[in-house]
Amino acid sequence: MNSFNVGGIQVAETERDIVLVDYGTAIVTVERVQDVLDKIEEVWGRRRVTVLVRAASLVDLAGVASVLEDRDQADFTVASAIVSTSKVAGLLANLYMRLQRSPYPVRHFTDEQKAMEWLRMHLVADEKYVLAED
Repeated sequence: MNSFNVGGIQVAETERDIVLVDYGTAIVTVERVQDVLDKIEEVWGRRRVTVLVRAASLVDLAGVASVLEDRDQADFTVASAIVSTSKVAGLLANLYMRLQRSPYPVRHFTDEQKAMEWLRMHLVADEKYVLAED
């Protein structure tokens, strides 16, 4: 299972094809999101994965949304779950979900286990997903 750090942000495959991006207390910016997505694509290639994002705060939501809405991300992203217990981040994430034009499912959760279940469901349902050989 892959694990690495991108500018202080932890990225790890927690289960087969579920990638955890843990921003910790770092501010989630457009640049950080793009750097992480670029590294995920570099490490996993075009292998389809789901992404679980742990984030305490979101800044420049419109910019972050534009990165996530990029059609190229849909080539290797099955679904993305954002987990945050911050009320402000939750409100911003829910606003984004209502306005999103993401080419893949994105949902906000306060419970990480529910987010993992949701991601597993999307992996199983994805027609393009192929379990990679080690």
